[in-house]
Amino acid sequence: MEMKDNYGRPTTSLRISITQDCDLNCFYCHNEGCEKEDREMTADEIAKIVEIGTEFGMDKVKITGGEPLVRDDLTEIIGAISQLNIKDVSITTNGVKLGEKVEDLASAGLDRANISLDTLDSETYEKITGKPVLDKVLEGIDSALDVGLHPIKLNTLMLDGINDGEEIERLMEYSLGRGTILQLIELEKVLPENQKIYEKYHKSLDPIEEKIRKRADDVDTRWLMQARRKYLFNGGEIEIVNPMHNSEFCKYCTRLRMTSGGYLKPCLMRNDNLVDVLTPVRNGSKDGIRKAFETAINRREPYFSEEEK
Repeated sequence: MEMKDNYGRPTTSLRISITQDCDLNCFYCHNEGCEKEDREMTADEIAKIVEIGTEFGMDKVKITGGEPLVRDDLTEIIGAISQLNIKDVSITTNGVKLGEKVEDLASAGLDRANISLDTLDSETYEKITGKPVLDKVLEGIDSALDVGLHPIKLNTLMLDGINDGEEIERLMEYSLGRGTILQLIELEKVLPENQKIYEKYHKSLDPIEEKIRKRADDVDTRWLMQARRKYLFNGGEIEIVNPMHNSEFCKYCTRLRMTSGGYLKPCLMRNDNLVDVLTPVRNGSKDGIRKAFETAINRREPYFSEEEK
């Protein structure tokens, strides 16, 4: 069955953080808006939760972290999910370990990947992430393309004074030349502790988008994905991900999140309305899992409303 929230929005996708660990140390990381947790779900527990989620109309799953590739059982997790009534299984990754694991992940049922790539300059990459591993990331991107994952999306967070200007041109050329989708993401204020980073590095995407608009062959809008605009070029796409503090983002949201500790999270921007779904899993209560989903969906509400435009 499909269950809509109190604002008429269906919940069709589940974004699952499977760990808070990461092998990079990006200075802007907001940890999926999650607070530190002291428990972590097993592969079997994740599969049981997703299985119940399909009863509520969820047919897309995105696996995130931290960094999901640091979990040795990621292939097992992907394999278990892909056996369910799920039409799209994807991961968001920094790509460092992707080259060595992507073939097994694709065989297990992984459909596509979002890969973080904020720069093509090795020194800048190390400045952002704390690690000199850009070469491994680029190898991971090529490996993902080689095994046929599609589409491959490259996530670039715009950081004022770090990767703006000519760097964006280089990333556009790199992405379009490979037939991938480049997602340009505007820095967001997700947690209070990110406020200083936002003030120092935020840069509006508006002037960059205007230049892209003039050069694109066509433009499309993903209304069911927070009204994102896609600029189409021969050989690839560039997608603009504006800040979430607008009513359009919330109006078309179809996503429910789950923390690595097994809490359903109705909204990225809040931690005061989480619903414990792992406890009923460990108690063997399918009805308890269903009740957790019902509660979480009923707690979904637009963080930004029309009145705030």
